[in-house]
Amino acid sequence: MQQASTISAARAVPPLSPRPQGERRLLDVAASRIVTFAYEMALGRAGWDEILDTLAQALPKCAVSISADDLAEARNLAVSHRGVAGPMHAPGLSAALSADIPLYEIFHDDDLPRAGAQRASLAAVSGVVIARNGSRQLTIDIRYADAELRPRVSALLRHIAPHLGRAVELARREASLGMGDLEDVVDSLPFGLFLVDRAMRVHYANSRAEDLRRASAGPFVAFDGLLRATDEDADRQLRDLIQRAGHGPRSGSTALRLQSPNWTEAYFVTARQAQIKARRLHVHDAIYDSGPLVLVALHGTEPDAGLSVDLLWRSFALSDAEAKLAEALVNGWTLAEFAKDREVSKQTLRNQLVGLMRKTGTRRQSELVSLLTRLSLTAL
Repeated sequence: MQQASTISAARAVPPLSPRPQGERRLLDVAASRIVTFAYEMALGRAGWDEILDTLAQALPKCAVSISADDLAEARNLAVSHRGVAGPMHAPGLSAALSADIPLYEIFHDDDLPRAGAQRASLAAVSGVVIARNGSRQLTIDIRYADAELRPRVSALLRHIAPHLGRAVELARREASLGMGDLEDVVDSLPFGLFLVDRAMRVHYANSRAEDLRRASAGPFVAFDGLLRATDEDADRQLRDLIQRAGHGPRSGSTALRLQSPNWTEAYFVTARQAQIKARRLHVHDAIYDSGPLVLVALHGTEPDAGLSVDLLWRSFALSDAEAKLAEALVNGWTLAEFAKDREVSKQTLRNQLVGLMRKTGTRRQSELVSLLTRLSLTAL
């Protein structure tokens, strides 16, 4: 796969523009290497270091940087640079950028009216926005003292910008939060499971969670990718729960009961901060970072899962009566309720319970129910 991606990346870069033979060859080689590194980054085998190093080598009299900025808050989120040091790295250009600049369109410092105050302290600048997420954007800029370098800088940026943008998009898809090899198992769990950020935006929902979120008589309203309870008071409680959970495990209670006269049943919700597997971070991750994610599990008061008689028979050699009692216990029945429903004596059920505990190796009813509940969650 590595060989195929390298060949296709190199072929995707045609010659730049008519220039002296040596200079044109240098730019062609640099462009090909940058495009190759970009797609290697998307596959997790390279990063911005290799891209910036190549740019700096191709433009030895320039300062090269990649910057992630939040335009709404006028602050830098992350930056990395190479090349000439000193005044050419003076701050100020990022604050002058506008969200109106189209992706992949080359801009220059004299095209930015808001940059007037900084222009005197900066060298000439050419740049390009290669990714955007709301008010956040990822920009490559190249600063140089010799104005004759502008055509060369612009040509190189124009050539590599679309590839860098696509590579960032591919890298984000590759790194998007999922359950990996366990996703099929998680998706089939009999209770709802969400991953949300503190803004209540849903990053993942298994099938049961999506069903609850879209059910007309369910506890949620489905719109805009946000988690919202249909009941105003329940929605406030849910927001408060997720905010607390987002601050870590020591932030107080992270469980609640949601109930409304408009719902067919009550729901128990638990939330905790999700522990995401560590991975290599890139500069572009700064414009997509939504903060800590919260794992929200939702259980209805009506039984979500049962234990099949066949499974119990194969697992513990239970009799039919013992298996039905086990299923009833998992679903929350008491011995008295089950005795009345089946019109049998409580002593008969106690005898069956003793047989259940003997065959399952448990010593107390609570221990038996705990074992059977865990078994029911894996018997999907």
